[in-house]
Amino acid sequence: MFRLYPRLKGMGLPTYQWSPNEMRLHKEVLDKPLHWKRSRMIFTNSMSDFFHEKIPFEFLDSVMNTIDQTPHHNYQVLTKRSWRMLGFSDRIGGFPENVWCGVTVESAPYKFRIDHLRKTRADIRFVSFEPLIGPVGRLDLSDIHWVIVGGESGPDCRPCKVEWVKEIRDQCIKSGAAFFFKQWGGFRPKSGGRLLDGREWNQFPGVESKHVVAIAEVEDERREDL
Repeated sequence: MFRLYPRLKGMGLPTYQWSPNEMRLHKEVLDKPLHWKRSRMIFTNSMSDFFHEKIPFEFLDSVMNTIDQTPHHNYQVLTKRSWRMLGFSDRIGGFPENVWCGVTVESAPYKFRIDHLRKTRADIRFVSFEPLIGPVGRLDLSDIHWVIVGGESGPDCRPCKVEWVKEIRDQCIKSGAAFFFKQWGGFRPKSGGRLLDGREWNQFPGVESKHVVAIAEVEDERREDL
């Protein structure tokens, strides 16, 4: 993630003009979704963590206020700090229905995050096994609606083994969770392609909600970072 900062800073993007180790709260962008009339899937904090310990809950309240005012958008919130997400969920009495809550699980030692996610009150709960850097073993995917798997990319990427991915895929089929295989990874994200057993896996959670936009792939042109 930090490898992208020099390029983003060089592009002159105002939110990337500091060190990636600094915590900055960009209150000035919170009203941007209010001006987007067309429904979008908004992936929040792609270069940080929505529930970082240095982000006060009071600031997240402001984010929730924007989300409440834009029910035509859907927001994907992904975190490694699952315990903070659960605590915030309890604090606000559950997330709005247009918020998809997810946790990252890169290897077996971090499966505990799924338990926190399962207790989080959200209409859509998803797990991102990306980058998948080791086997995860047996999973409890009850009340998990969507699973994303992807290999690591970049100059020092670690390999993603076929058996690890198939093990997750098979458990998704058994549990009924939608399965999306993003990439095998490599020097570049698309280096290894994204075929598994000769096909692409592009499943999305089946949701009966007026707020959910029909989207063909995760990398849709309407997907924006907030």
